[in-house]
Amino acid sequence: MSVLAKTNDKKGFVSLSTVAQETHLSPLFLKHIALTLKGKGLVESREGVAGGYRLTRSPEKITVAEIISSETHGCISLSCNHTTCRIDKGNCLCYPFWNRVGKEMFSVLEKITLSDFIKQ
Repeated sequence: MSVLAKTNDKKGFVSLSTVAQETHLSPLFLKHIALTLKGKGLVESREGVAGGYRLTRSPEKITVAEIISSETHGCISLSCNHTTCRIDKGNCLCYPFWNRVGKEMFSVLEKITLSDFIKQ
């Protein structure tokens, strides 16, 4: 998303191979992420020689929380994993704490735009 945001003013599409070169991530991994982001309406795509992906909105109108929640289904896991933990949620002393921390962190991420992120 940061690579797309940096090229957003040009209004062109950016290929996944370009994103892969800039981020040092696998094109196959990026394809998976791009499809999820497209499904959430954060990016659009075009096939062909001048194809690729671009943002559907300006970086100032996309929050970091939107990006993260598109991949995590709105859940930011900090510590407790009740699929492997044997303590019942109702009896766990840590779960309410980590749940609150996760919500607070998500609240902060809702205030940070993609534009803010790329300026850092």
